[in-house]
Amino acid sequence: MRAITTMSAVTAFALVAITATACSSASKSSTASGSATGSGSGSGGSSGGGSVADGLGHPITLCTLLPVATVAQLSGENLTVTKEQDTPSYKIYMCDYTSADGTSGVTVSVLAMDAAAGYNGALSAFGSSAKQISGVGDKAFSAITGVQALFGNVSITVSNLQSDDAAVQIIKALQPKL
Repeated sequence: MRAITTMSAVTAFALVAITATACSSASKSSTASGSATGSGSGSGGSSGGGSVADGLGHPITLCTLLPVATVAQLSGENLTVTKEQDTPSYKIYMCDYTSADGTSGVTVSVLAMDAAAGYNGALSAFGSSAKQISGVGDKAFSAITGVQALFGNVSITVSNLQSDDAAVQIIKALQPKL
């Protein structure tokens, strides 16, 4: 049951982020003078030529950058298994961390394509139920689905933890490695 809740929470965050990104990208491409396919590798994250803003400029393997032992220690959960679930075309990198029996788990995701628009879309979707968090990233909030923090044009989300503090610690452990 908890695994289904995790996937639902992550799916909700991802859909809000992708929808906001798609809307933002569509408006950029209509005013751009060049191609805005977003399929090029390593395109920079600034204001040039109508390309989709890429906050990283390179792919990542989240489960390697943030090992299960680190997430287990910071979350206080008995996590031993990882599963990478990336969507490189949307620059969404995700790792599911679960217990051996699958009864507990945490999902960490990184959005690096128009993440600022995705963050703002998610914050807007959660409305007054979102709680602003200070001390992590440029801005951050928690909602029923987890904690999301924005660092420039990269957002990090931690889902399925009871403790916002533990989620913030996981975000702080990951961000310098990006």
